[in-house]
Amino acid sequence: MTAMQYAEPNNLSSFLIRHQSLFQNKSILICGQLQSVSLTPLLSEIVTTFLVSDYSVFNMLQATSPMMGSRLRYGFMLNDVEQKYDAVLLFMPKAKQEAALWFDSVLPSLKPNGDIFVLGENRGGISAAPKLLQPYADKVQKIDSARHCSLFYAQLVTPPVSSTPDSLFSHYTLQLTHDQAALKISALPGVFSAGELDEGTQLLLDSLPALSGDILDVGCGAGVIGAAICQRTPDANVVMTDVNALALLSATKTLEGNNLSAQVIASDMFSDVEAKFDFIISNPPFHAGLKTNYEATERFLHQAPAHLKRGGQLFLVANKFLRYEPILADVFHSVSVIKENSRFKIIRAF
Repeated sequence: MTAMQYAEPNNLSSFLIRHQSLFQNKSILICGQLQSVSLTPLLSEIVTTFLVSDYSVFNMLQATSPMMGSRLRYGFMLNDVEQKYDAVLLFMPKAKQEAALWFDSVLPSLKPNGDIFVLGENRGGISAAPKLLQPYADKVQKIDSARHCSLFYAQLVTPPVSSTPDSLFSHYTLQLTHDQAALKISALPGVFSAGELDEGTQLLLDSLPALSGDILDVGCGAGVIGAAICQRTPDANVVMTDVNALALLSATKTLEGNNLSAQVIASDMFSDVEAKFDFIISNPPFHAGLKTNYEATERFLHQAPAHLKRGGQLFLVANKFLRYEPILADVFHSVSVIKENSRFKIIRAF
């Protein structure tokens, strides 16, 4: 077997190399929080499928490992339910509920008595793995703990009942204005705005002027901003994007639950956005695994003018301590804070 190879070795990738003998001669489904791993694995002698829920990681793997072909999938559920694997390797997500979602969605694809491996950083919630595995296994074993990471192992004894996506959503309602119906928000675990409306988004929605035309919601999460805009401006052409497959399903479900219409697409910032817009709305910063990705936010701010029509405007919410204004001033004619409170500010740029 050839060694696992990674473009940028880190704790988790080094940990896997150390235990690569565990995965010899097995068909493996690798999934979970792959954002936290520099994955360009070349597992030429292993039948391996990668189920990637982050579109930026998916694009990176497509570009750096074209030999993966159809073994690389975007999403969090497998369509070919008849295929069964010898082992599942889950990279532990930060949110325990998201990890439970992954188990529900992928363990039905595991052979009887198949191997379950869960790997993660100690600061990222890996300690919750044994309890999460209890419904499916009689015994959970910690194989190793080093380099601030841990690896757990269990054998599948009780497969989960195959879950349908509808059963996995949580729901809550938002009464944003007195003159419009309450919005029903639907969200999968781990998605931004999954449990309640956050203070920054509330301030942004309270600050937006009357919108019209073509509107882009970048980093849509559960679809709160996009759905609110669709409700207020039914004639607008709204596009909602996110890198997170769970967010895209959540946003789509939110729109359907409110009889609203918008285009929902996977895009890493503007990677799959070709049109130009009258308004771009966003609630950064964006996240990569356990880390807040300020670099991605700065890239978004620099690229935004190229995706605005003449006279188009950008509205975003930011923590008060974040200095986005100087970055925006380099690429926009006018930058101003139009509303703020003790924690957040709303910035307009055009």
